[in-house]
Amino acid sequence: MRILNPRIPEEKKAEIISAYLNGTNSYEELGKYYNVEPSTIRCWVSRYRKSKNVVSLQADTKPLEDMARKKKEEKSPEVLALEARVRELELQNLALNTLIDVAEKNGIDIRKKSGAKQ
Repeated sequence: MRILNPRIPEEKKAEIISAYLNGTNSYEELGKYYNVEPSTIRCWVSRYRKSKNVVSLQADTKPLEDMARKKKEEKSPEVLALEARVRELELQNLALNTLIDVAEKNGIDIRKKSGAKQ
């Protein structure tokens, strides 16, 4: 048997949604603090985002400022190495696909054909 929680006032919902959108807490942290299931908070935030009933300029601009600040920060050597590896693999992929295309133009079938074997 499922126990239903008492109805939470709209003001309290707005406070919880605002706390989440300001980026200060996660669903789980807010759920523990307000004694509400994290999935319930997730639904409220989802509905809010669809309807945009409450407008908070501070909540909307903070993530943009954080993203701009992160872009300006230097990347770690590990990230730079991974990006170089990605570029290398993309070039290798392009070279192999070009090789296959040229071979097929010359009548050599390399790509795997889908369908039943005969």
